Amino acid sequence: MRFTNVLLLNAGLAVGAFGQSAPVLELGGQYQMLRVGSGNGLPSFIANGGTGSLQVNFLEQIAGVLEVGMVHNGDINGLQLNSNWLSYLVGPRVSLRNRSSKLIPALEYLVGGTTVFGSGTPPGTGILVSRNTTGFAMAVGGTLDIRLNHAVAFRPVQLDYFLTRVNNSFKQNNLRYGAGVIFTLGKQ
Repeated sequence: MRFTNVLLLNAGLAVGAFGQSAPVLELGGQYQMLRVGSGNGLPSFIANGGTGSLQVNFLEQIAGVLEVGMVHNGDINGLQLNSNWLSYLVGPRVSLRNRSSKLIPALEYLVGGTTVFGSGTPPGTGILVSRNTTGFAMAVGGTLDIRLNHAVAFRPVQLDYFLTRVNNSFKQNNLRYGAGVIFTLGKQ
């Protein structure tokens, strides 16, 4: 009897997943601003760039996300230092999707890596120094999408605490903001 109830419950969940209002895929392109926390002798600074994302909705509220982004800053506190941050993150996103609402808030926890490409000429040396380093990255935060129609949504805000740890010792507490357009593909 218990086995039959569990089997019927699982079958009901599977049928419910096929009838979901969430699209199968969501492709996003957005502006990204990263406030890089101070550390390693450098002051805090702002870097700007973009992010591309792919979201696969497994259930109406649960999705897997892949994000790749790049930001750049060429002037840190008056010093001509080029700083480029490449991030690549994956993880779950849980949305509070409601069929009757155009607003779709979501929470996310993404982990992966970051590669920092830096170069500059230290004052008084005249020597160009270049360094690349790779490490751990984590983004915890959320998004808010506004559904414009069945195929397009506007994301006015993606806000994350963005932790980076490069060289296993250089830890930075950063803030990440994004805004952009989301294209939905598949059944809704």
